[in-house]
Amino acid sequence: MNSKRKINLLGIGIMFHACKFIFKRDPQLWLFGSLTGKKYDDNAKYLFEYVNKFHSDDVRAVWLAGNEKVVSDVRQAGGEAYTFNSKEGHQLAHKAGVAIYSHALDDFGLWPQVGGAKLVFLGHGVGFKKTYNAKRSGIQFVLKSFLDKFFSWIQRDITIATSQYNQIQRKNIAGLKDCSKIFITGQPRNDVLKRDVNRTEILESIGLDGSKKIILYMPTYRRAVSGRDPMVDLIHDLYDNQHLCEVLDTGNYIFIAKLHPQTAHIDLPPRENFRILDYKAVAANQELLAIGDILITDYSSCCVDFALLERPVIFYVPDEEWFVKHSEPVCDEFYEISEKNKCIDVDGLADKIEMTSLNATNAINKLFEDPSIKGTCYSENVYNVICKEVGM
Repeated sequence: MNSKRKINLLGIGIMFHACKFIFKRDPQLWLFGSLTGKKYDDNAKYLFEYVNKFHSDDVRAVWLAGNEKVVSDVRQAGGEAYTFNSKEGHQLAHKAGVAIYSHALDDFGLWPQVGGAKLVFLGHGVGFKKTYNAKRSGIQFVLKSFLDKFFSWIQRDITIATSQYNQIQRKNIAGLKDCSKIFITGQPRNDVLKRDVNRTEILESIGLDGSKKIILYMPTYRRAVSGRDPMVDLIHDLYDNQHLCEVLDTGNYIFIAKLHPQTAHIDLPPRENFRILDYKAVAANQELLAIGDILITDYSSCCVDFALLERPVIFYVPDEEWFVKHSEPVCDEFYEISEKNKCIDVDGLADKIEMTSLNATNAINKLFEDPSIKGTCYSENVYNVICKEVGM
Protein backbone atom coordinates (compact mmCIF):
# COMPACT_ATOMS: atom_id res chain seq x y z
CA MET A 1 0.00 0.00 0.00
CA ASN A 2 2.80 2.47 0.87
CA SER A 3 4.44 2.16 -2.57
CA LYS A 4 1.08 2.64 -4.28
CA ARG A 5 0.44 5.71 -2.13
CA LYS A 6 3.69 7.28 -3.26
CA ILE A 7 3.27 6.44 -6.95
CA ASN A 8 -0.27 7.79 -7.07
CA LEU A 9 0.16 10.71 -4.67
CA LEU A 10 -0.37 13.48 -7.24
CA GLY A 11 -3.57 11.95 -8.60
CA ILE A 12 -4.84 11.12 -5.12
CA GLY A 13 -4.26 14.68 -3.95
CA ILE A 14 -6.00 16.21 -6.97
CA MET A 15 -8.99 13.91 -6.60
CA PHE A 16 -9.18 14.54 -2.85
CA HIS A 17 -9.29 18.32 -3.31
CA ALA A 18 -11.73 18.07 -6.22
CA CYS A 19 -14.18 16.27 -3.93
CA LYS A 20 -14.38 19.42 -1.82
CA PHE A 21 -16.08 21.29 -4.65
CA ILE A 22 -18.08 18.59 -6.43
CA PHE A 23 -20.19 17.07 -3.70
CA LYS A 24 -22.69 18.46 -1.20
CA ARG A 25 -22.16 16.91 2.21
CA ASP A 26 -24.53 15.85 4.98
CA PRO A 27 -23.24 16.67 8.51
CA GLN A 28 -25.38 13.88 9.97
CA LEU A 29 -23.74 11.18 7.84
CA TRP A 30 -20.55 9.99 9.54
CA LEU A 31 -18.10 7.56 7.93
CA PHE A 32 -15.69 5.43 9.96
CA GLY A 33 -12.59 3.51 8.95
CA SER A 34 -9.47 1.91 10.41
CA LEU A 35 -6.31 -0.04 9.54
CA THR A 36 -6.52 0.68 5.76
CA GLY A 37 -9.86 -1.10 5.78
CA LYS A 38 -8.38 -4.43 6.87
CA LYS A 39 -9.92 -4.76 10.32
CA TYR A 40 -12.86 -3.62 12.41
CA ASP A 41 -10.92 -2.34 15.39
CA ASP A 42 -9.35 0.46 17.39
CA ASN A 43 -10.69 3.89 18.37
CA ALA A 44 -12.88 4.15 15.29
CA LYS A 45 -14.67 0.87 16.14
CA TYR A 46 -15.49 1.90 19.70
CA LEU A 47 -16.74 5.35 18.74
CA PHE A 48 -18.77 3.82 15.88
CA GLU A 49 -20.50 1.40 18.23
CA TYR A 50 -21.12 4.15 20.79
CA VAL A 51 -22.71 6.47 18.24
CA ASN A 52 -24.90 3.63 16.94
CA LYS A 53 -26.03 2.73 20.45
CA PHE A 54 -26.68 6.18 21.90
CA HIS A 55 -27.01 8.68 19.02
CA SER A 56 -28.54 6.79 16.09
CA ASP A 57 -31.50 9.22 16.01
CA ASP A 58 -29.17 12.10 15.14
CA VAL A 59 -26.37 10.43 13.19
CA ARG A 60 -26.18 7.80 10.49
CA ALA A 61 -22.90 5.99 11.19
CA VAL A 62 -21.43 3.85 8.40
CA TRP A 63 -18.25 1.79 8.34
CA LEU A 64 -16.21 1.68 5.13
CA ALA A 65 -14.10 -1.47 4.81
CA GLY A 66 -11.50 -2.88 2.48
CA ASN A 67 -13.02 -6.34 2.13
CA GLU A 68 -16.22 -8.32 2.64
CA LYS A 69 -14.87 -10.05 5.75
CA VAL A 70 -14.72 -6.73 7.61
CA VAL A 71 -18.14 -5.77 6.24
CA SER A 72 -19.50 -9.03 7.66
CA ASP A 73 -17.84 -8.40 11.04
CA VAL A 74 -19.43 -4.95 11.29
CA ARG A 75 -22.86 -6.16 10.26
CA GLN A 76 -22.73 -9.04 12.73
CA ALA A 77 -22.04 -6.44 15.41
CA GLY A 78 -25.18 -4.58 14.34
CA GLY A 79 -23.61 -1.80 12.25
CA GLU A 80 -24.02 -0.61 8.68
CA ALA A 81 -21.01 -1.29 6.45
CA TYR A 82 -19.88 -1.40 2.81
CA THR A 83 -16.57 -1.84 1.05
CA PHE A 84 -15.06 1.46 -0.01
CA ASN A 85 -14.80 0.28 -3.63
CA SER A 86 -18.47 -0.67 -3.87
CA LYS A 87 -21.11 1.54 -5.49
CA GLU A 88 -22.57 2.29 -2.05
CA GLY A 89 -19.11 3.03 -0.66
CA HIS A 90 -18.42 5.61 -3.36
CA GLN A 91 -21.81 7.26 -2.90
CA LEU A 92 -21.40 7.49 0.87
CA ALA A 93 -17.87 8.88 0.58
CA HIS A 94 -19.27 11.62 -1.68
CA LYS A 95 -22.09 12.52 0.73
CA ALA A 96 -20.57 12.18 4.21
CA GLY A 97 -20.18 15.34 6.21
CA VAL A 98 -17.82 13.69 8.72
CA ALA A 99 -15.05 11.14 8.10
CA ILE A 100 -13.52 9.55 11.21
CA TYR A 101 -10.34 7.48 11.03
CA SER A 102 -7.75 5.88 13.32
CA HIS A 103 -4.62 5.55 11.22
CA ALA A 104 -4.54 7.49 7.94
CA LEU A 105 -6.88 8.59 5.19
CA ASP A 106 -6.32 5.31 3.38
CA ASP A 107 -8.55 3.85 6.09
CA PHE A 108 -11.10 4.88 3.41
CA GLY A 109 -9.15 3.31 0.57
CA LEU A 110 -6.13 4.14 -1.57
CA TRP A 111 -8.21 6.86 -3.25
CA PRO A 112 -10.09 8.44 -0.31
CA GLN A 113 -13.01 10.44 -1.66
CA VAL A 114 -13.76 12.28 1.57
CA GLY A 115 -12.31 15.69 0.67
CA GLY A 116 -14.74 18.30 1.93
CA ALA A 117 -15.96 16.19 4.84
CA LYS A 118 -14.95 17.21 8.35
CA LEU A 119 -11.93 14.95 8.93
CA VAL A 120 -11.57 13.55 12.45
CA PHE A 121 -8.28 11.92 13.47
CA LEU A 122 -8.66 9.56 16.43
CA GLY A 123 -5.20 8.03 16.18
CA HIS A 124 -3.88 4.59 16.98
CA GLY A 125 -2.93 5.02 20.60
CA VAL A 126 -0.83 7.65 22.34
CA GLY A 127 2.64 7.01 23.63
CA PHE A 128 6.29 7.97 23.44
CA LYS A 129 7.36 7.23 19.88
CA LYS A 130 8.16 10.09 17.53
CA THR A 131 6.39 9.38 14.26
CA TYR A 132 5.59 11.13 10.98
CA ASN A 133 6.80 14.78 11.06
CA ALA A 134 8.02 14.57 14.66
CA LYS A 135 10.86 12.24 13.68
CA ARG A 136 12.09 14.47 10.83
CA SER A 137 14.48 17.38 10.93
CA GLY A 138 16.43 19.69 8.62
CA ILE A 139 15.72 19.65 4.89
CA GLN A 140 13.69 16.45 5.22
CA PHE A 141 11.29 18.21 7.58
CA VAL A 142 11.05 21.28 5.32
CA LEU A 143 10.28 19.17 2.23
CA LYS A 144 7.70 17.04 4.06
CA SER A 145 6.00 20.12 5.49
CA PHE A 146 5.81 21.62 2.00
CA LEU A 147 4.32 18.41 0.59
CA ASP A 148 1.75 18.29 3.42
CA LYS A 149 0.34 21.62 2.23
CA PHE A 150 -0.74 19.85 -0.95
CA PHE A 151 -1.87 16.57 0.61
CA SER A 152 -1.19 14.64 3.81
CA TRP A 153 -2.36 11.15 4.65
CA ILE A 154 -3.01 12.36 8.19
CA GLN A 155 -4.78 15.56 7.15
CA ARG A 156 -7.50 16.45 9.61
CA ASP A 157 -9.85 19.17 10.87
CA ILE A 158 -10.34 17.68 14.34
CA THR A 159 -7.78 15.81 16.42
CA ILE A 160 -8.42 14.09 19.72
CA ALA A 161 -5.91 13.99 22.57
CA THR A 162 -5.78 12.81 26.17
CA SER A 163 -3.87 15.65 27.87
CA GLN A 164 -2.10 18.93 27.27
CA TYR A 165 1.17 17.03 26.84
CA ASN A 166 -0.47 14.81 24.21
CA GLN A 167 -1.86 17.90 22.47
CA ILE A 168 1.69 19.09 21.82
CA GLN A 169 2.68 15.62 20.64
CA ARG A 170 -0.19 15.53 18.16
CA LYS A 171 0.67 19.03 16.94
CA ASN A 172 4.29 18.11 16.25
CA ILE A 173 3.52 14.78 14.62
CA ALA A 174 1.05 16.28 12.16
CA GLY A 175 2.90 19.57 11.65
CA LEU A 176 -0.11 21.58 12.82
CA LYS A 177 0.20 25.33 13.43
CA ASP A 178 -1.45 25.32 16.85
CA CYS A 179 -3.55 23.24 19.24
CA SER A 180 -6.86 25.03 18.69
CA LYS A 181 -8.44 22.04 16.92
CA ILE A 182 -6.82 19.40 19.13
CA PHE A 183 -9.41 18.51 21.75
CA ILE A 184 -8.77 16.75 25.05
CA THR A 185 -11.39 14.00 25.05
CA GLY A 186 -9.68 10.70 25.86
CA GLN A 187 -9.62 7.71 23.53
CA PRO A 188 -12.94 5.96 22.77
CA ARG A 189 -11.34 2.51 22.95
CA ASN A 190 -10.50 3.07 26.60
CA ASP A 191 -14.13 3.27 27.67
CA VAL A 192 -13.87 -0.53 27.65
CA LEU A 193 -11.52 -0.36 30.63
CA LYS A 194 -14.33 1.10 32.75
CA ARG A 195 -16.78 -1.70 32.03
CA ASP A 196 -17.32 -5.02 33.80
CA VAL A 197 -15.45 -7.32 31.42
CA ASN A 198 -16.02 -11.07 31.78
CA ARG A 199 -12.52 -12.25 32.68
CA THR A 200 -13.29 -15.98 32.63
CA GLU A 201 -15.05 -15.78 29.28
CA ILE A 202 -12.15 -13.96 27.62
CA LEU A 203 -9.54 -16.36 28.98
CA GLU A 204 -11.52 -19.46 28.13
CA SER A 205 -12.00 -18.16 24.56
CA ILE A 206 -8.22 -18.47 24.11
CA GLY A 207 -7.91 -21.71 26.06
CA LEU A 208 -6.50 -20.31 29.30
CA ASP A 209 -7.25 -20.96 32.97
CA GLY A 210 -9.57 -18.27 34.30
CA SER A 211 -8.40 -18.76 37.90
CA LYS A 212 -4.87 -17.49 37.34
CA LYS A 213 -3.61 -13.92 37.64
CA ILE A 214 -2.61 -12.42 34.31
CA ILE A 215 0.73 -10.87 33.35
CA LEU A 216 0.54 -9.35 29.89
CA TYR A 217 3.74 -8.90 27.94
CA MET A 218 2.93 -6.62 25.00
CA PRO A 219 6.12 -5.47 23.26
CA THR A 220 6.27 -3.17 20.28
CA TYR A 221 7.45 -4.21 16.81
CA ARG A 222 11.13 -4.66 16.08
CA ARG A 223 12.59 -4.75 12.60
CA ALA A 224 14.42 -7.90 11.55
CA VAL A 225 18.22 -7.68 11.54
CA SER A 226 20.19 -9.87 9.09
CA GLY A 227 17.01 -11.83 8.46
CA ARG A 228 16.37 -12.61 12.14
CA ASP A 229 13.49 -11.28 14.22
CA PRO A 230 14.81 -9.82 17.52
CA MET A 231 11.56 -10.82 19.23
CA VAL A 232 12.51 -14.49 18.90
CA ASP A 233 15.49 -14.00 21.21
CA LEU A 234 13.51 -11.86 23.66
CA ILE A 235 10.73 -14.45 23.96
CA HIS A 236 13.17 -17.36 24.31
CA ASP A 237 15.04 -15.56 27.09
CA LEU A 238 11.80 -15.10 29.01
CA TYR A 239 10.58 -18.63 28.38
CA ASP A 240 13.85 -20.29 29.46
CA ASN A 241 14.51 -18.29 32.65
CA GLN A 242 14.11 -20.45 35.75
CA HIS A 243 13.78 -17.51 38.17
CA LEU A 244 10.85 -16.07 36.20
CA CYS A 245 9.23 -19.50 35.99
CA GLU A 246 9.40 -19.89 39.78
CA VAL A 247 7.96 -16.40 40.38
CA LEU A 248 5.06 -17.18 38.04
CA ASP A 249 4.27 -20.42 39.83
CA THR A 250 4.57 -18.91 43.31
CA GLY A 251 2.32 -15.99 42.43
CA ASN A 252 -0.24 -18.11 40.52
CA TYR A 253 0.45 -16.12 37.36
CA ILE A 254 0.19 -16.97 33.72
CA PHE A 255 2.56 -15.00 31.52
CA ILE A 256 0.87 -14.08 28.22
CA ALA A 257 3.21 -12.82 25.51
CA LYS A 258 0.89 -10.97 23.11
CA LEU A 259 2.79 -10.34 19.89
CA HIS A 260 2.61 -7.19 17.78
CA PRO A 261 0.56 -7.60 14.56
CA GLN A 262 3.70 -7.30 12.43
CA THR A 263 5.64 -9.88 14.48
CA ALA A 264 5.76 -13.36 12.97
CA HIS A 265 4.54 -16.38 14.91
CA ILE A 266 6.99 -17.71 17.50
CA ASP A 267 6.60 -21.41 18.12
CA LEU A 268 7.33 -22.64 21.65
CA PRO A 269 5.56 -25.43 23.57
CA PRO A 270 2.80 -23.91 25.75
CA ARG A 271 3.32 -24.18 29.50
CA GLU A 272 0.75 -23.83 32.23
CA ASN A 273 2.38 -20.54 33.26
CA PHE A 274 3.53 -19.23 29.83
CA ARG A 275 1.63 -18.72 26.58
CA ILE A 276 2.36 -16.91 23.33
CA LEU A 277 -0.53 -15.29 21.48
CA ASP A 278 -0.37 -14.01 17.94
CA TYR A 279 -2.11 -10.73 17.19
CA LYS A 280 -5.29 -12.35 15.83
CA ALA A 281 -5.66 -14.77 18.74
CA VAL A 282 -7.78 -12.22 20.61
CA ALA A 283 -10.69 -10.35 19.06
CA ALA A 284 -9.67 -7.01 20.61
CA ASN A 285 -6.64 -5.92 22.63
CA GLN A 286 -8.64 -3.64 24.92
CA GLU A 287 -10.63 -6.50 26.43
CA LEU A 288 -7.39 -8.37 27.08
CA LEU A 289 -5.86 -5.29 28.71
CA ALA A 290 -8.93 -4.95 30.90
CA ILE A 291 -8.33 -8.33 32.56
CA GLY A 292 -4.57 -7.97 33.03
CA ASP A 293 -3.13 -7.74 36.55
CA ILE A 294 0.33 -6.55 35.46
CA LEU A 295 1.52 -5.13 32.14
CA ILE A 296 5.07 -5.60 30.90
CA THR A 297 5.95 -3.53 27.87
CA ASP A 298 8.68 -1.40 26.35
CA TYR A 299 8.00 1.46 23.94
CA SER A 300 4.40 0.51 23.11
CA SER A 301 1.47 2.89 23.55
CA CYS A 302 -0.49 0.14 25.35
CA CYS A 303 1.10 1.28 28.63
CA VAL A 304 -0.90 4.54 28.46
CA ASP A 305 -4.14 2.59 28.09
CA PHE A 306 -3.33 0.06 30.81
CA ALA A 307 -2.25 2.73 33.31
CA LEU A 308 -5.85 3.94 33.43
CA LEU A 309 -6.64 0.72 35.33
CA GLU A 310 -4.20 1.86 38.06
CA ARG A 311 -2.37 -1.48 37.96
CA PRO A 312 1.41 -2.05 37.76
CA VAL A 313 3.30 -1.27 34.54
CA ILE A 314 6.82 -2.64 34.16
CA PHE A 315 9.19 -1.46 31.41
CA TYR A 316 11.32 -4.36 30.17
CA VAL A 317 13.95 -2.89 27.83
CA PRO A 318 16.95 -5.22 27.44
CA ASP A 319 17.63 -3.81 23.96
CA GLU A 320 16.98 -0.11 24.58
CA GLU A 321 20.16 1.15 22.92
CA TRP A 322 19.61 -1.06 19.87
CA PHE A 323 15.93 -0.14 19.55
CA VAL A 324 16.51 3.60 19.66
CA LYS A 325 19.23 3.24 17.03
CA HIS A 326 17.28 1.04 14.60
CA SER A 327 13.65 2.05 15.14
CA GLU A 328 11.57 5.17 15.75
CA PRO A 329 13.06 7.73 18.16
CA VAL A 330 11.25 8.16 21.46
CA CYS A 331 10.39 11.27 23.47
CA ASP A 332 12.61 12.28 26.38
CA GLU A 333 9.74 11.70 28.80
CA PHE A 334 9.92 7.97 28.06
CA TYR A 335 13.28 7.67 29.80
CA GLU A 336 12.07 9.61 32.84
CA ILE A 337 8.94 7.51 33.26
CA SER A 338 10.42 4.11 32.43
CA GLU A 339 13.10 4.60 35.08
CA LYS A 340 10.37 4.50 37.72
CA ASN A 341 9.83 0.76 37.11
CA LYS A 342 12.40 -0.50 34.63
CA CYS A 343 14.52 -3.62 34.17
CA ILE A 344 17.01 -4.73 31.53
CA ASP A 345 17.25 -8.50 32.12
CA VAL A 346 14.88 -11.35 32.92
CA ASP A 347 16.05 -11.84 36.50
CA GLY A 348 15.39 -8.16 37.17
CA LEU A 349 11.96 -8.54 35.61
CA ALA A 350 11.15 -11.45 37.90
CA ASP A 351 12.12 -9.31 40.89
CA LYS A 352 9.85 -6.48 39.69
CA ILE A 353 6.93 -8.91 39.45
CA GLU A 354 7.51 -10.05 43.04
CA MET A 355 7.67 -6.45 44.29
CA THR A 356 5.01 -4.67 42.27
CA SER A 357 4.99 -0.88 42.06
CA LEU A 358 2.59 1.79 40.80
CA ASN A 359 5.32 4.41 40.37
CA ALA A 360 5.40 4.17 36.58
CA THR A 361 1.62 3.86 36.38
CA ASN A 362 1.08 7.06 38.34
CA ALA A 363 3.66 8.92 36.26
CA ILE A 364 2.01 7.80 33.00
CA ASN A 365 -1.42 8.94 34.16
CA LYS A 366 -0.06 12.28 35.32
CA LEU A 367 1.35 12.90 31.85
CA PHE A 368 -1.40 11.43 29.66
CA GLU A 369 -4.70 11.59 31.59
CA ASP A 370 -5.94 15.16 31.88
CA PRO A 371 -7.87 15.87 35.12
CA SER A 372 -10.67 17.44 33.06
CA ILE A 373 -11.64 14.07 31.52
CA LYS A 374 -10.98 11.75 34.45
CA GLY A 375 -14.06 9.61 35.04
CA THR A 376 -15.87 10.82 31.91
CA CYS A 377 -17.06 8.85 28.89
CA TYR A 378 -14.40 9.42 26.23
CA SER A 379 -16.70 8.46 23.35
CA GLU A 380 -19.28 10.99 24.47
CA ASN A 381 -16.56 13.63 24.73
CA VAL A 382 -15.51 12.98 21.12
CA TYR A 383 -19.12 12.90 19.92
CA ASN A 384 -19.84 16.28 21.51
CA VAL A 385 -16.74 17.84 19.96
CA ILE A 386 -17.69 16.65 16.47
CA CYS A 387 -21.28 17.82 16.84
CA LYS A 388 -20.11 21.28 17.90
CA GLU A 389 -17.61 21.54 15.04
CA VAL A 390 -20.18 20.59 12.38
CA GLY A 391 -22.93 22.73 13.89
CA MET A 392 -25.27 19.96 15.03
